[in-house]
Amino acid sequence: MELDTTALVGVLDRVGAVAFAISGVQAGVRRNFDVFGLWVMGLVTATGGGVMRDVILDRQPLVLARPDYLLWATGGAVFAMALAWRGRPYPRAVVTIAETGGLGAFAVAGALAAINAGEGWSGALLMAILTATGGGVIRDLLADRVPLVLHSEVNATAAGLGGLATWAAYDVSSGAATLLGLSVAALVRAAGVAFDLHLPRPRRPGRGRSTG
Repeated sequence: MELDTTALVGVLDRVGAVAFAISGVQAGVRRNFDVFGLWVMGLVTATGGGVMRDVILDRQPLVLARPDYLLWATGGAVFAMALAWRGRPYPRAVVTIAETGGLGAFAVAGALAAINAGEGWSGALLMAILTATGGGVIRDLLADRVPLVLHSEVNATAAGLGGLATWAAYDVSSGAATLLGLSVAALVRAAGVAFDLHLPRPRRPGRGRSTG
């Protein structure tokens, strides 16, 4: 099944924008931001990774070329703010589904954008990771915390594997590549959440047995 990859990138970017806007607003609620601050958090989380991807690939960011991107991101942010206004904690399932679906969509969008630009597997890998995690990094910096992707999530791993799967299957079928990349990224991310998986890290100095 062959699909227009440019159109696919647009669809996946929109899906990811809605999902990640919810994640951005959630982070803003935890920091007690006002309505404008929440909207900004939703917007930058939804579009930051895509903007960085497009700048690196030397093309006009799609969020500027297609103004409806802002509407999709704003819609996700408004939905998240409506949930927050109830004064009760976010349903964990809603956040998990949004983040998992958004990560898969952005990972594939990044890989397809790299393929469209004539890049090989390394470009697909890097653009998948950047598109899927760039907005979250900006979100965490605005929320004054170390980006989660650097220490407590397997999001980058999931996005990278999804991007590689998309690249590997692209010559067979762009449609199959999209479904495979989405599935791989989402399943790895879901497994990371379900089983609290983390990449290995070295022991911090001073935490072993005392030598004095």
